[in-house]
Amino acid sequence: MCLRWLVWLVVTLLSLTGCQQDILNQALQGKLPPEKSNEIIVAYCQSCHIHRTFDPGTHTPRMHALYDRQPYTTTTQCRTCHLVGEDTWGMKRRKTLWPAQVAQQKRSK
Repeated sequence: MCLRWLVWLVVTLLSLTGCQQDILNQALQGKLPPEKSNEIIVAYCQSCHIHRTFDPGTHTPRMHALYDRQPYTTTTQCRTCHLVGEDTWGMKRRKTLWPAQVAQQKRSK
């Protein structure tokens, strides 16, 4: 009886966690307040060995100077330049809109 109850509890808890959307996706899709989104995105970036010393306080102002138009020159949200998509198999594809890409898009229009 106790084993059956334990199995039921584990299955129930696992099924509930499957319904929750990834918090990083919510942040990147703008489904959270801007401050909370930035906090989650920065924590994700800093979890990587390449970006562990990332300083969010200096990043945005420094990046503003590299772009040639709004919203990139005035944004306060990470998700303006940092995007996420998902392919058919559920693999996440993260992308950064670099200044050269933004400038190229402007010229091709």
